[in-house]
Amino acid sequence: MVKWQGFFLSDHVEDAEKYADEREKVEQQKQMPNMTLAEISEVLFHAYRKLETVEYQLKGIDVQGHYPPIEMGKVKGNDENVAVIGNKRVEMSQINWCNII
Repeated sequence: MVKWQGFFLSDHVEDAEKYADEREKVEQQKQMPNMTLAEISEVLFHAYRKLETVEYQLKGIDVQGHYPPIEMGKVKGNDENVAVIGNKRVEMSQINWCNII
């Protein structure tokens, strides 16, 4: 057992550093500027037509006061007020901000 303690310790340190980095990223996330539904639709349509990747942030704030992370993906289509970005179906009314990368 003593032989393996160093191995477990290094794995624990690596996991702790990874968790700390993720936590810092969440705490530093800022709210992006609000966009109108028309502006969001225009950006998503342009990205769909040109096969470009978009980054987007959803509306809201969690119980700890953190803003949602910025996610990204290719716009694969839409159905009424729902856009398919990457592998997710996202209601366009829930998008706060989006931008073509």
